[in-house]
Amino acid sequence: MPGATATNLVTTVHGDVTYNFDMSTGKTTVRRDGTQIPIETEDVTLRKVSIEFTMANDVTDTSLQQLLAAAVAGTALAVRTKDYAAGKGYDGDMVFKMEHGEPLEAEQTYKFTGTPSRASGRAPQLYI
Repeated sequence: MPGATATNLVTTVHGDVTYNFDMSTGKTTVRRDGTQIPIETEDVTLRKVSIEFTMANDVTDTSLQQLLAAAVAGTALAVRTKDYAAGKGYDGDMVFKMEHGEPLEAEQTYKFTGTPSRASGRAPQLYI
């Protein structure tokens, strides 16, 4: 449920879960007085986060059905990830993009990409 920490464990992820962290930067180089060549510097202006995972197309999987419904409607879901070593990860609401793979000689899958949402008023926490 958006607006609160996720409580359901999704155990039917097919393969890896990827936590992507990227950023945009802005130049902060200072010219100084011209007696020295400036050193190019930059600072972070925007942090970008996403989570990617794949699930097999199983009509009995209630987690998959919730993700599909949210992706199609454009509504947020609560997401909580934890890494094995530190037990830390993302906590916040996300909206999901979905790709449906229908290969000729393999199982059908759904690939989900979640990005942070503030629709429920909860700020994303990136590593808690």
